[in-house]
Amino acid sequence: MGMKFKKVFGTLNHHFTELEMKQSMKLSALSLMCMVLAIAPRLWAQEEIGLKMDVDKRQLEVGDTLTLTLDFKQLGTTNSAVVQEPSIPSSENFEIHGQFSGTRVQQFGHQIAVISTTTYKLTATKVGTAQLGPALLIYRDEQGKNREMKSNIVTVTVNEKTGFSFFGKKNESPAPTAAPAAAPAVPTPDELRNIKGLPADSTNWISFAFWLVVLILIGGFAWRIFTKKPAGPKKIIPVGKEAELKQAWKKLGNDDLSSKEFALGLSNLVRECLQYRFGFEAVDCTTEEVLNELSKLKVTDTEKGAVEKCLKTSDRVLYADGNLTGRDTLRNACAVLLPKTNKD
Repeated sequence: MGMKFKKVFGTLNHHFTELEMKQSMKLSALSLMCMVLAIAPRLWAQEEIGLKMDVDKRQLEVGDTLTLTLDFKQLGTTNSAVVQEPSIPSSENFEIHGQFSGTRVQQFGHQIAVISTTTYKLTATKVGTAQLGPALLIYRDEQGKNREMKSNIVTVTVNEKTGFSFFGKKNESPAPTAAPAAAPAVPTPDELRNIKGLPADSTNWISFAFWLVVLILIGGFAWRIFTKKPAGPKKIIPVGKEAELKQAWKKLGNDDLSSKEFALGLSNLVRECLQYRFGFEAVDCTTEEVLNELSKLKVTDTEKGAVEKCLKTSDRVLYADGNLTGRDTLRNACAVLLPKTNKD
């Protein structure tokens, strides 16, 4: 009777142990997912509008040239318009000798980014530490109100002009040698016996326990995922660059696309086709830079006309009136630029 009771008790104990383990795994997975969900919004959060200042060097000498860049970025579907070009306050350490602007369109994931860049050429005229900025930009928001935006501040150091020498820079005068420190007193044997050891550092144990718990949670979550039976191997269909460009061209035939979505897709596709076929960075170039680069290459008049028609129409739709007509004509013009495949 006693043996039978022990056997039944052992079975029940084993059953409850499995239930506790499954419950623990569920709690571990839930805790890990909560941590990820808490951190994810901070990682993915992006500003819709921003003005950033940057320079090509932080230290230079009198007479050297400094390139200062201002980027005004708009994300998403904001219809903000620049009322007054960005301006920077004057500095007694620099003189402005040139300025030019440009605009480009980029796509970050599922968001459209319009970046307006203004570049200044500055010449250092006076020794000292100068704070450049903040730059001021006035734009009109979606409600039609004029608003001001300021950029960050950049600190630049201007040094004296060093003379040329075959032996490099002049040796600086050596720093005065400090007087030798007095020799420390030697402790007596009785003092050495009275010295107590340092207490154990509990911080290392706390850190070790924390990371151990984190590893256990991650391991339990991974075990939960990988112990499931696979649904079977998926058929992987290789897609080349030619097929990818042709697929993007087919998407332009979707009548549900808005005028700006069609213009953006057409502009990106034309630039990617040119970059793939002719090897220059067309994706990062403005329309004028693309046309200037094509004039140096062996491009047919039909292809050059198609590029000019597609890009200028896209720029007009994106930055001007926003009206679009003749989508089929633009798609046929873009088809000329697609790379030729063996099936074609």
